[in-house]
Amino acid sequence: MTRLKIGDHVNVKYARALLLHAEKVDSKGIRKRVDTETTTPLTQGTAKALHTVQVLATIKSIDKRNRMVTLRGATRTVTLVASSALPLSDLKVGDSIRADYIEATVVQITRNGIPLR
Repeated sequence: MTRLKIGDHVNVKYARALLLHAEKVDSKGIRKRVDTETTTPLTQGTAKALHTVQVLATIKSIDKRNRMVTLRGATRTVTLVASSALPLSDLKVGDSIRADYIEATVVQITRNGIPLR
C-alpha cells in the first residue's frame, strides 16, 4: 500500500450534484435527509466517491432554461442540475418534494507527475 508523503499532489475533481428524482409530497413542514456514501478505489492512485442523498425539501427556485433547481432541506440549501429525464413543468417554487440526488468526487494522487498505484 502506498502512503501519502509531503509533496504528493492530490487532484480532486468534483462533479456538480445531479437531481435524479423529485416527487411532490405533503411534508407538513418536516424536513428530513438520508445520506449514503460509497468510495470505490480505481486504478493508478485514483478513487471515486458517490454521495447519494434522499431528502424531503422545499423548492426555493427553479431555472428551467438552465435546468437548475435550488432546494432547502433539513440541514442546508443546495442548487442541483436537474436530470434531462426529470420533467420540471410539474414543479413550482414552494412545493415540498421528496428528492433523490447524487454528488460525485474523483481523487487522484500523483508523485512526481506519476499516478500512485
